[in-house]
Amino acid sequence: MNSVDKKLINFRCDLDVLDGFDEVADFKRMNRTQILIDLMRKYISDGREEINKWNVLREITGKNIPHTHLNRF
Repeated sequence: MNSVDKKLINFRCDLDVLDGFDEVADFKRMNRTQILIDLMRKYISDGREEINKWNVLREITGKNIPHTHLNRF
């Protein structure tokens, strides 16, 4: 991946969350970017797994199951 394949993102965060995040980052000797990218990759992986499960369920049942919070459990 070269620099062209990256995009700068910014967002607001509560200061207490940021302070705790920095404390853990310092302990793990990682920077914010490394941790956030790791978390984003995990979130994507988990999300894709959930999507695949829903697709299998939809194929098995032949029904178009809505993706609501109530139907997830």
